[in-house]
Amino acid sequence: MFGKLLKATLTAAVVVLEAVCNDETEQKKKEKFMREHSDGLNGINFFDESCTEEEASNAYDRGEYYY
Repeated sequence: MFGKLLKATLTAAVVVLEAVCNDETEQKKKEKFMREHSDGLNGINFFDESCTEEEASNAYDRGEYYY
């Protein structure tokens, strides 16, 4: 009984840790993308398309920017 409870608790902890790590990885990818394509004046240039950082962030979240 105690073993099953411990196993369930550890499984839940692993799932939560994976979700947190995955979110951090996605955030780092997004930040890297924004740094690479920044024009230095609060704008983003991606393959001759110019927009603000906020617009680019929203588009990145929607999956519009990819290589």
